[in-house]
Amino acid sequence: MSGLSGGLVLGLAGAISGALMAALALALSRAPGWRELRSFALLAVVAASYCLIGLVHVLPVSPGTLLLGERLLLAASFAYGLTMVRHLAVMAGRPLRRGERWTLGIGAALIVLALVPGVMVVPPIKQVEVAWFGVTYTMGNGTVLALAGVAFVVGAMLVAAFGGGRRWRDGWHARLPMIGTATLAAAGVSDTLASLGVIPLPQLVEGLTVAVVGSMGVSYARRFITDARRLEALSTRLEHEVASRTDELMRAQAKVAEQERLAGLGRIAAGVAHEINNPTAVLQQNLDRVRAVLAEQGALPAELDQRLQRSRAATERIAEIVRQLLATARGPAPGPASTTVFALADVVDRAIVAAGATAPGLRVSAAIAPALCARGEPRLLEQVLINLLVNAAHAARDAPGGGRAELSARRDGERVILTVADNGPGIADEVRDRLFEPFATTKPVGQGSGLGLAVSRGLMTGQGGSLTVARSSAEGTVMAIELAAADPAPDAASPAPAPAGAGACAARDGAGASSALRVLVIDDDEDLREVVTLQLGAYFAVDEAGSVARALDRLGEGRRYDAVLCDLMMPGGGAESWLAACAARAPELAARTLFMTGGPTTPQAAELAAAHGDRVLYKPVELAELRRAITRVAGG
Repeated sequence: MSGLSGGLVLGLAGAISGALMAALALALSRAPGWRELRSFALLAVVAASYCLIGLVHVLPVSPGTLLLGERLLLAASFAYGLTMVRHLAVMAGRPLRRGERWTLGIGAALIVLALVPGVMVVPPIKQVEVAWFGVTYTMGNGTVLALAGVAFVVGAMLVAAFGGGRRWRDGWHARLPMIGTATLAAAGVSDTLASLGVIPLPQLVEGLTVAVVGSMGVSYARRFITDARRLEALSTRLEHEVASRTDELMRAQAKVAEQERLAGLGRIAAGVAHEINNPTAVLQQNLDRVRAVLAEQGALPAELDQRLQRSRAATERIAEIVRQLLATARGPAPGPASTTVFALADVVDRAIVAAGATAPGLRVSAAIAPALCARGEPRLLEQVLINLLVNAAHAARDAPGGGRAELSARRDGERVILTVADNGPGIADEVRDRLFEPFATTKPVGQGSGLGLAVSRGLMTGQGGSLTVARSSAEGTVMAIELAAADPAPDAASPAPAPAGAGACAARDGAGASSALRVLVIDDDEDLREVVTLQLGAYFAVDEAGSVARALDRLGEGRRYDAVLCDLMMPGGGAESWLAACAARAPELAARTLFMTGGPTTPQAAELAAAHGDRVLYKPVELAELRRAITRVAGG
């Protein structure tokens, strides 16, 4: 009974392990790239069949059944070996070699012969006892052809396993089949010798099938799990990459859409600026003239003076909105960032003073180290700060105790960070994402154009800096400006020149010295030409011309001019025509010509304005600024 039990256990263990490995391989082979497992599944099925048929040696059966089982077992052993040969080729990822194809053909013939009675298995029935293992096998006798067939298949297995010895370096997945094939070949030889009574060993193939096929199956399962994890990691990386690329694409599309909007805005702004700025300039200059004349005559009541000032402020607001439209449409100026080194404290002080005129109720405190310097364009930074302070005043107008703004600055490596914090209610989430887009605003209708922050960011970007929302909550908003840091220069701590229109001192500068200068005003707008001539006549000797042709006539009359004020675009030819005429008749006047424009509406005019940017004045122009510009070019 013990012999029956030992042999039965080995046989059943081999059959069950083979069947399980076959089922596992068939399941895994459905995954992409794992067709190789179908070959292993076939090997496992054959191995399971061999072990199952081998039970005939230990079960009590009739002699006829035993001989039939012996023939089936021999055929299964040949199939087992040949399937291993084929599987080794599939594992190597190569087609069967010529010798392997011959091996399979001969093996198929051996399988057929093994099934024929009396060819490879013959009576009499014999008992082979393995006393130390406690098992007795009942077997038939194998013929010489059977022994030759076994030797042939064992040899073919060894050649297939070790014929490509380089695979040994491919890792344990490649080594296991080689070791397993050699083990099964040795077990086949051992079983043959044991059946002949040469060596007292049990049938080893059934038991080793559990180890060999099982280890190969486990190896495949581990490879599958490893590949699945790699695939999952790759899938995760791919998802992140797709998400990142999608985000980049969406940002690029948003930028393209914004550029298209700005291009459309630019076309509209140029036309609007040209059509609005001319009459605005006329209105502004006439208001200044009326106020000055009435003041000189002592006939300017306080109420009338206040209304004239409000009207003047309205024209300035019109001009500011148009300038913001143009600045937003143009975007950051091309070219390298400014390399001016300046002290932040001076710029902040001027911005606080300037913002106080628009937002007198805002309490502003600043903590800026006098030696803290930045590299950029101080006038542009001042404009940005004024806009941020005015925004802070609007945001905090209803705050308990009144609106407050705090300015602070610090150096962080090669950058300077300047913050403007207010005590307003913060920025709503639906607005924050598009806060720097043109026409996005948090102010009530009629109190903001939505261009200030868009322009401010453009001004900072243009000088190599940035403008961002550092923090926003119900307690307030903090805007952060970044610029390149700089070490103090000898002239950085000295105050920058006062901006245009900054007080009466600017208006009085050089009044006596400039009275001898002769100026020619060229503009096709009669109203504007007349009032500009009238206003400048108090300081200069002024002639006027309604066209370039009339201006050339003035030159033909022998008149000489220290400065020329020419409209950029006119129906009969503007600044371009004037410069071309100057090159032939009065070359020195080309460098002493100032260009006034309500905004260039053609690419040619825009190029001309860009080429002479330091001599271009955008209408409406303050009288003091106009005088300084004339004095500058006349002196140069």
